[in-house]
Amino acid sequence: MKEDFKSFDQIIREDPLIKSFEIKDRQNKIGTLYIKSTIPSPPKWSSFFEDFIERKSIGINTSVAAALLVEIQGKIFAVTFGPGRYLLQPDSWLERFGLKVALNSIGKERIRTIDKRTFDAISRQTKEQASKETDASDFGLDIEQDLLRAVTGVPKDKKIGKKIYGMDSLSVLTDIKLDVMKGFLQKIYAKYLDDSYKRDFPWVDHISEIKDKSAIEELDTLLVSNVLTGNTDKIWMAVPEIIEWEKVGGFCFRMGQGDPEFQDVNLLDFMSSLKEHEKENFCTETFTKKHVRCINAEGYLMHSWQAYKCLYCEIEKENRTYLLSGGKWYDIDRDFVANVNQSYKEIPEYEIQLPKYNDDCEEKYCKRISTEYSNQFALMDQQMIFYGGGHSQVEFCDLYSINKDIIHIKHYGQSSLLSHLFAQGRSSGEIFQMEKVFREKVSEKLPKDFEIKNSHERPRSDDYQIVYAIISNVPGALEIPFFSKLNLKNSARSLRGLGYRVAKAKIEVDDRKTVLKKYRKKRVF
Repeated sequence: MKEDFKSFDQIIREDPLIKSFEIKDRQNKIGTLYIKSTIPSPPKWSSFFEDFIERKSIGINTSVAAALLVEIQGKIFAVTFGPGRYLLQPDSWLERFGLKVALNSIGKERIRTIDKRTFDAISRQTKEQASKETDASDFGLDIEQDLLRAVTGVPKDKKIGKKIYGMDSLSVLTDIKLDVMKGFLQKIYAKYLDDSYKRDFPWVDHISEIKDKSAIEELDTLLVSNVLTGNTDKIWMAVPEIIEWEKVGGFCFRMGQGDPEFQDVNLLDFMSSLKEHEKENFCTETFTKKHVRCINAEGYLMHSWQAYKCLYCEIEKENRTYLLSGGKWYDIDRDFVANVNQSYKEIPEYEIQLPKYNDDCEEKYCKRISTEYSNQFALMDQQMIFYGGGHSQVEFCDLYSINKDIIHIKHYGQSSLLSHLFAQGRSSGEIFQMEKVFREKVSEKLPKDFEIKNSHERPRSDDYQIVYAIISNVPGALEIPFFSKLNLKNSARSLRGLGYRVAKAKIEVDDRKTVLKKYRKKRVF
């Protein structure tokens, strides 16, 4: 348990139905057992058969939850039985305790299952199982994009058990008696303190999600302090999910008649929308209680997000970098952050300054550019290419230049939105490089001057450049969230491996487009 929880009473929930029993071995106290049993009752599904058989024939259910609290040299352990974890106060146990113990116990080549979260176009949580004990690399883990949440395997030391599973909690299949419980827990705690897992799994500590409420509160306090003092270089707001920009009329923070409507989501605009008493009492709850609303041209509400989920923030503290993204805080190794930032800087800027954005959506922007600069850019946006037996549709790019630049364009947004852009560019680039039929279909959709010459031949190295262009109204150089930088780094690496050159570009927003409009009286229900 966490060191903040000093006594058993702090750890166990308050519940009059919970009974406690002191457990002793002769004269020595082992710990205290807390038990809660429910009133016996027929199972819920029994009503399904009530007109056909007597309920007593089905029998009754009873559920018993128990937790044994053991203190060893000032450290408290909770060993739970049945649904006993629900007797414990939430947030009272150490995060990743079980994961570290399991990694130190299993070793590199004795893993059976992994539970991971992937930071990609879609943040995915998956669990994979191998048919036998194997190396972590056999699961296809991307050590830069996968957060390892849990692992199951076979301990090297048979005295620990036959099987071990670790996440926050630890589950061990072992055969021990109560009188040796303290010695077993001491051995487990020694495994937790051991750093040898970093030798076989050095990437595990690159990224970890923060679940500790007190740590989150501390980071939220620093976030609020930075906003109030104007230290907002690493704090901004953005749309948190993929939306249909062509249908967007604007964004607002309040829905009253006369309240301003904005063209995009911006932290300064959010702060300006607050009433005086809200500014005077500004705190984390200001972000959690306020909402960002997206409305269409007719004034109907399209989306509503908690302002906190629209925030992106980076805070450096005690040789670690902490990121707020999508409403969750993450702890990132500083060396890993430095490596990703350096890779991002090394991706060159597109040598052509793309025209400013002064349009209602990406589709209209691409159409305008291909019309006004028809000798330089061809329109490929919305030009879907059917591929793979007519079932799959692939959009080659948004704009294709006379210089063979394959340009993908997206509004700025949170990590998931931009990661979708990078994944789209990588997928299109791979098919274009590998498949002759796809290249021929692309060429058919291009104007004559832009047609792919020798489309039956695989493109030569460096003939083509893939450009990721992001529409942003934030002043200065293009800055994107950390997880987006990570995805761009990996996409660029894959595309370079296929022979492409890769560049990034910022499409600035015309000043006339950033001017807010007064909110008109509209229907917003």
